[in-house]
Amino acid sequence: MSCIFEIGDQTVWSPALRVGNLYVRMAQSVAEVLGVPTGMSAMASDFWEIDIDVFEPFVHAMYGRYFSSSHEILKSLIGPILAPSIVMLKRGGRIISPKSLEERDFIARSHNLSMAQ
Repeated sequence: MSCIFEIGDQTVWSPALRVGNLYVRMAQSVAEVLGVPTGMSAMASDFWEIDIDVFEPFVHAMYGRYFSSSHEILKSLIGPILAPSIVMLKRGGRIISPKSLEERDFIARSHNLSMAQ
């Protein structure tokens, strides 16, 4: 079984059910710590609708925290949620423009990882 994430009528990610459920739980926890909503709403236990106008600020909040921090443990906790979020954001028609080589490399690794699904 898989988990479906949609923006509008477009499926932006379809990972295995356990992977999708873990992503959602971790994203909700990160959002709570950052004080922002995720923009994800459960339509069924394996189907999530994403409001791109709410999801985009969530991704930018994670991105900003990740790249402004020198705390390696914090980065190791946010990074695994940020990576697929960047990919879903792009598939939803929104992008993050990197401002440094570190940011560009992270985004490239995120897109390469997304090919594994």
